[in-house]
Amino acid sequence: MTYKFNKIKDDRRFQSVVISIILLSSLLVGFQTYEISNNYINIIIILDYFVTIFFLFELLIRFLGERKKSLFLKDRWNLFDTIIVCASLIPVTGSSVLILRLLRIFRILRIISIIPELKELVEALLQSLARCGYVMLILFIILYIYAAIGSILFSTDDPVRWADLGISLLTLVQVMTLSSWETVMLPMQAIHPWAFIYFISFVFITAIVLLNLVIAVLVDVVSKSKINK
Repeated sequence: MTYKFNKIKDDRRFQSVVISIILLSSLLVGFQTYEISNNYINIIIILDYFVTIFFLFELLIRFLGERKKSLFLKDRWNLFDTIIVCASLIPVTGSSVLILRLLRIFRILRIISIIPELKELVEALLQSLARCGYVMLILFIILYIYAAIGSILFSTDDPVRWADLGISLLTLVQVMTLSSWETVMLPMQAIHPWAFIYFISFVFITAIVLLNLVIAVLVDVVSKSKINK
């Protein structure tokens, strides 16, 4: 019996159906954000019940296909899926409906546990967090230095963006993400012709060098994990 359920669990067609239902679940949550008629709402509710029941049976098949049932929840991905499915089964009323809708948004994350390549990528990302922590520390130090310099240099000219260290940090986060960063630089450059050196050097260090460093760490972890396998 265990062999049969394990064969179903590993079958590509079954996995394709599961992925399709996960995508359907995410679409149902998205549809509920629009103004739609009551007839369509009823259809969405029925489909949502179907999705919940399907996920329950799919999880049961995976459990029955496990050779050692006691180890099922020791697998982090199985535990992750179980929490999401069980959260959908909690009966709610009134204001709690909003909480349930928010929880069901996370159903789409189950697609990670279904696709092996995504699992490998997420696991590598988690493994790289420790090493990326040092990169984040360097980033904070650079942000702190540039924020202090920016506040000293530009606070008089543009107190809205550079009044103190905290506001300067928020301004530099905008510059670092390259979100309309020229609107921050150009007013200062109009007053101080040399200001472009400050901004260009900051963008180069944070948005280019450190970003590539994070990517390098992630690629290194993925490569090592594949070699170990």
